[in-house]
Amino acid sequence: MVAASVFILAVLLVYLGSHIRRAVSLPQDDLNAKSAARLGEEQIVIRSPDIAPGDLALSYVGGKNEVADIWLDKATLDVASRRLLFPGSVDSAPARISYTTGSPPRNSGPVPDDTCRTTIAIRRATDSAPVNSLKLFQTDGMAGAQRFRQVVLDAGASTLDIEVHTDSPIEGKMDLPGCHKLLTVGENAPIDLPAIPIHFLVSGGAIDLHFNPANPAVPIWTGQNETFEAVSLGDDNLRGAGLQIVSTQHSSAPRLEVLSLHANDMITFARLKLGADMLRLDIGRDTEKAFAYSSGSSLYNYDLVDEIQKNLILSSAIAALLLPALWKWIRKNCFPDAKE
Repeated sequence: MVAASVFILAVLLVYLGSHIRRAVSLPQDDLNAKSAARLGEEQIVIRSPDIAPGDLALSYVGGKNEVADIWLDKATLDVASRRLLFPGSVDSAPARISYTTGSPPRNSGPVPDDTCRTTIAIRRATDSAPVNSLKLFQTDGMAGAQRFRQVVLDAGASTLDIEVHTDSPIEGKMDLPGCHKLLTVGENAPIDLPAIPIHFLVSGGAIDLHFNPANPAVPIWTGQNETFEAVSLGDDNLRGAGLQIVSTQHSSAPRLEVLSLHANDMITFARLKLGADMLRLDIGRDTEKAFAYSSGSSLYNYDLVDEIQKNLILSSAIAALLLPALWKWIRKNCFPDAKE
């Protein structure tokens, strides 16, 4: 029994010595490759993001050939926008609001070679509660290779302030593609928007953003994965206590979990990439360290046994001293009548 116990203990020590959790220095290419959330199946959750009141949670500055549309759940217009667009109206209950692209006015001349630019700034509202987690996911399977790219943002119970405006790069030229914007509030008929900034407030609802090329023959996707990368977390990056890639279909351990090395440390998240069927971002920057897990198991481990095997002096000492001593102890205690 003693010999069996010693053997089991030795096996256990070898296993534990080969699986000692260790922190990894960021960034890591293999970790970034695992940070993709599949459309309709998973979501990216940034834990305890460092977003102060008035700080950006997500931002976008449009470019040539880029058209942006927005759908909001549980949203309201801010007071100034409501008084301007719906004079005489009383405070309205939260409703579904959309800011979408309408058909451009007919133009008998040549097709314009430029596009109106839409700018989106999503901030934590001034009097809002802290953002406990920021969720990013996709829901629309109609995106396709050349249709559009989508990202849905959900800050839970925190209130977000969204400012959006669409402007022409050519002064007074509002007949370019993407210039004509429609605002739909609840069950009201869509209204044509002038070229002015509009503010929305969203609390406990989702913010659904779509981006597509004004000219489908000239895609705005880049790279081998055809991702759209003009949307930024925060102003250029966002810091948080950790990240999870979790399933939206069943309860299980996160497929990927990255936690900061110390409770007060933060991890940087940047380069949000919008694919046709996935979202991906980059995790960490130089000098940052984190623990990483896959389905509850540590991804990066310190292998003590391997280190011993690589160290000639240490492995020789164990072979010459410890192992013979262990064998002598076993013989003495387990086989006391055996002769030397």
